[in-house]
Amino acid sequence: MPKITFEREQRVVEIKPGQTLLQAADQAGIDLFRGMWPGLHCNRMKGWCNRCKVWVTPETPQAINPPTAKERSPLRLNGRVHGSLRLACQVQAQGDVVVHTRVGGPEVAGNTDWPDTDEPTKWKERWEKRHEGKGGAAEPDEEAEAEG
Repeated sequence: MPKITFEREQRVVEIKPGQTLLQAADQAGIDLFRGMWPGLHCNRMKGWCNRCKVWVTPETPQAINPPTAKERSPLRLNGRVHGSLRLACQVQAQGDVVVHTRVGGPEVAGNTDWPDTDEPTKWKERWEKRHEGKGGAAEPDEEAEAEG
């Protein structure tokens, strides 16, 4: 049975071959309809609303079907899909697939520790360059404290 891995949500779902990624997401309790009005989507006429966009990475070449006519259509409400960006309601899984969902859904589980460092970084360099002519380069934290 194919395994669908939802990266952002850190969930793996086993599905029957031929099920869509949208069905797999529903089975895992993941809502793919993100942004404004998440309840507004095509429901019965799959493929026209373009709201279930996800990035798809098949583990094998035959793990998913090729893009459907609805996905290839040049006239798409809400923008075209191409490359690894696909409509979850149109992708049928035959093998293992990794799915990266769009932001704006449920809170993402933290998996990164970002300790403070004194090493030079690009954002610090850009910050200092931007604030050179404004009376010195204040540290970002110092400026935030002065404002608050």
